[in-house]
Amino acid sequence: MSGTVATYRVAIGNAGATIDCCADETVLQAAIAAGIDYPYACASGNCATCVSTLRAGKVDMLPHGDAALSMAQRADGKVLACRARPRTDLDILWLGRGRK
Repeated sequence: MSGTVATYRVAIGNAGATIDCCADETVLQAAIAAGIDYPYACASGNCATCVSTLRAGKVDMLPHGDAALSMAQRADGKVLACRARPRTDLDILWLGRGRK
């Protein structure tokens, strides 16, 4: 292995921006690093503030609280940006209203 980490393009509809996100970072981490005010609170998969609709692409989800994202929501294309690592280029749209 060369040690190179794959990088994917993530289109964030709410921000009208497309950013780079490495396969070993979450969508939320990449968005914050790019200066996007993505809505979040706990950043650990428990509060659901960053729940988003994955409109295109595939992610791996890190462990998260069952109350934050149900199996039905996952089946409906919802993800938690703080727990979602890209496996392909993505098109995502957050559902929250942002931090106050």
